[in-house]
Amino acid sequence: MPLLDAMIAAVEPWSTFYGNSTTISIAVTAVHLGAMMVGGGLAIAADRSVLRNSFPTDVAQRRTIADTVGDAHKPVLIALGISALTGVLQLTADLEALATNKALWVKAGLLLALCVNGLLMLRNERSLRRDPANGAAFGSLRVRAMSSAVLWFAIVLAGVVLQQG
Repeated sequence: MPLLDAMIAAVEPWSTFYGNSTTISIAVTAVHLGAMMVGGGLAIAADRSVLRNSFPTDVAQRRTIADTVGDAHKPVLIALGISALTGVLQLTADLEALATNKALWVKAGLLLALCVNGLLMLRNERSLRRDPANGAAFGSLRVRAMSSAVLWFAIVLAGVVLQQG
């Protein structure tokens, strides 16, 4: 594949540097895992705040839940961005082997699904902030929170499979 060969050649200096430096490899991996831990931890904590309150009828409680979810979005997105950047650094360090690794593409697909779910969750959260009495928005927010938790754990599993293979 000429395109893949050209890409491998383009990232060769980085690949060599990364491969020859244990310190860089450890640092990139630690930042990658740390960002996933922070982003996932904050997201799952916000998901938990939604899921532990089945269907509150109190408008103030619904608004508090929406605020909790909304407050988590920015730091989760920052952590996901850092994780994506370090993931690309890891990918380009061994592009030849990883470009055809199915686990990598499963993980990438799960990350995309997580981002789409996050956007839908943001929409539900904003709708609930505008109208805390909106039961449909809260129900959708619960579905998104469940999906978020499942996707975060699936991404961790895909990352472990990727490391093994």
